Amino acid sequence: MTAARNNHKEVLPFRTELLAPAGSIEALKAAYIAGADAVYIGGSRFGARAYADNPDETELCAAIDLAHRLGRKLYMTVNTLVKDTEVEKDLEAFMTPYVREGLDGVIVQDFGIVDLFQNVFPELPLHASTQMSVTGVHGARFLKEIGMTRIVPARELSLDEIRTIHTHTGMEIESFIHGAMCYSYSGQCLMSSLIGGRSGNRGRCAGVCRLPFDVYEDGRLLTGPNTRYPLNMKDMNTVEILPDMIRAGISSFKIEGRMKKPEYTAGVVSVYRKYIDLFLTDPDHYRVDPADLRFLWNLFNRDGFNQGCYYERNGRDMIALKNEKTNDIRQKAAHDLTEQLRTDLSTREARQKLQSPVKGSLTLSEADGATLTLIWSDTQMPEWAAGGLSDSILLKVHRDGIQKAAKRPVSEERVRAQMQKTGTSDYYFAALDLTMEENLFVPMQLLNELRREGFEELSRKIRERYQQQVRPLSDCMETAPINNNSSKSADFPETTASVCTLEQLSALLDIDGLSAIWLDAELFLPEGDGAHSLSETVHRVRLAGKAAYLMLPYVMRKNSEEAITSLIREYVGLKPCEGSGKKNVLSILARNLEELGLLRDMGLAPYTVLDSGIYTMNSRAEHFFARKGYPRNTASLELNAQEFRLRDNSRSELIVYGRAPMMLSTHCLKKTMDRCNHANARLVLRDRRKAEFPAECHCFSCYNIIYNSLPLSLLRENLADARKKASDLDRLRFRSFRLQFTDESGANARTITTAFLQHRDLPEMQTTRGHFRRGVE
Repeated sequence: MTAARNNHKEVLPFRTELLAPAGSIEALKAAYIAGADAVYIGGSRFGARAYADNPDETELCAAIDLAHRLGRKLYMTVNTLVKDTEVEKDLEAFMTPYVREGLDGVIVQDFGIVDLFQNVFPELPLHASTQMSVTGVHGARFLKEIGMTRIVPARELSLDEIRTIHTHTGMEIESFIHGAMCYSYSGQCLMSSLIGGRSGNRGRCAGVCRLPFDVYEDGRLLTGPNTRYPLNMKDMNTVEILPDMIRAGISSFKIEGRMKKPEYTAGVVSVYRKYIDLFLTDPDHYRVDPADLRFLWNLFNRDGFNQGCYYERNGRDMIALKNEKTNDIRQKAAHDLTEQLRTDLSTREARQKLQSPVKGSLTLSEADGATLTLIWSDTQMPEWAAGGLSDSILLKVHRDGIQKAAKRPVSEERVRAQMQKTGTSDYYFAALDLTMEENLFVPMQLLNELRREGFEELSRKIRERYQQQVRPLSDCMETAPINNNSSKSADFPETTASVCTLEQLSALLDIDGLSAIWLDAELFLPEGDGAHSLSETVHRVRLAGKAAYLMLPYVMRKNSEEAITSLIREYVGLKPCEGSGKKNVLSILARNLEELGLLRDMGLAPYTVLDSGIYTMNSRAEHFFARKGYPRNTASLELNAQEFRLRDNSRSELIVYGRAPMMLSTHCLKKTMDRCNHANARLVLRDRRKAEFPAECHCFSCYNIIYNSLPLSLLRENLADARKKASDLDRLRFRSFRLQFTDESGANARTITTAFLQHRDLPEMQTTRGHFRRGVE
């Protein structure tokens, strides 16, 4: 439990926000009732929870108005990757009503969406989704430069790493505090789509990581009867470390759970509301009641809780190795608690929390009639949360029809009681001042109409306050030039190969038609006696008449940044080889935003090639990066041939062979199932259908890669005959093709490369065409 500080009051430089999930309008209302400052919810399309009970346009616009009336906020999730047919035709029309209504922000993953929204919706705040996998200052700084206002970092970061990002960028940080965790680095999972065609990047994750697997190392079974769920993360619960998270610079505290019931949302929000308020009002006496921990436990958990990666990078205790779904005791406790919460949410007191308080002043006189003054504040939060940003709306409505009473004058009590009959309207009187002359006759219908007119006018003014500008898409055509000087070459398209071993490299050096070789940076990082000389290897490749490109690791975190930076400097500083300048060309493959940002900070953007994990699924995203100084990229593995035809591929490299990295994870299978011996390891995951997925433990940068069971092969698509005259690949007009080798022997790498260059197939190999023909939903 967090130790208390010896100060009486801490003044935070930012405003805290409790952010709740909503997969339906009922869940949204439950969150506000329980005390959420903001809610994030998806619309009927383009959200990462396609199977939630997402609202339609009318419901969602009404929800935006509700949020603003209550002094809260509503963010939309538009955090899927989109295709060319969607981003240009559908997305603008889909979003326009919500932006006009005053949407408070949008959570996005796709850079094509970033580009579109910045042009069409210039006032709309853009939040970088956790699926962008921001892991450090360099990536965060890039996002700030392109206009993002908030970052949701990768869930794998420690509090120290988050503190560093906030300190060096000053950006708003939104981090998860409770709920389900993904085994894979956020946004770096292809397992669902490659196995079942349902893409997590498209909002249709099949939850493959929740399934049983057997884990083997060198034929030795590491799993047992109670440890068959090695990818099944426990749920996060951080209520005990909230003070540390606030002090680290996190300003928005995000609960996961858009697929959960409204009762779950209300229950979790109520606990975190209690403890955020406790810290902000009395930090010296922050203690968590065990009864509240039990409440969260009974509400829902997967074989216990963990505190995320904020203090622990990985470990067996973070994995729910046993499936607890059939535990009858747990199910009954959760059912009983859910029923109690459902009852609590239906009470009059709870529903009144969806009404906005106003201050009223009513004046009644025979000469001047009835005048109602209303004052509404844009925040209903405590003073410490409002941060002095509160603003108000004041309006007056008037009606004639007040007369002297002929018999029995109306009493002040009767007038007050009638005005306070707000029922199920959007507002109620938190205070009502009444000034009236004596001996008046006041029709009750007049008071009802006065109140209704005042409330309707107030709602109109609130909507006007939040409405945002929308620019026609036709006025937002691209005008910035794209540096296209490296988009084509004389022998377009070229063929490259990436290697992970020196055996593979040796086998490829003398193959004609192979223009460049990508060298895995981890061959040269200081992992022990196995590290090789970068300068000697590059010189060797160049002497063979090929360009030597540098391929950075899939993950870069604080612990590996210095070594990777040094390696990049060494590569860029190598002396050119005599002869043709083409073999001296420099290219560096950035596999994540942090590496992209690092290369940008080092002035090396022109030499950068974006890997497929930095998604350019649509042409708008591809053009966006090109205008930002990154003219080369790798095409997404989730597009099919027909979709490639719609995309601009002239600056793109297509992976035509290789095992797809289905999952990148900070969690270590070796450490979870056996023990960490601080050495690289190779394991195998076997699923229920006996398919085997190779897994690599990369110890220097401390991450795992789980590869597809079969390698991708588009060699058959490279065949041409007299009827076609050109292969299916050639017609897509890619800048280059890449053969990506992982665990292949040198001999196999040579055979595959030769077959591709000679337009031959390898029918004896068991391979997959991935999504090239079928695509994803």
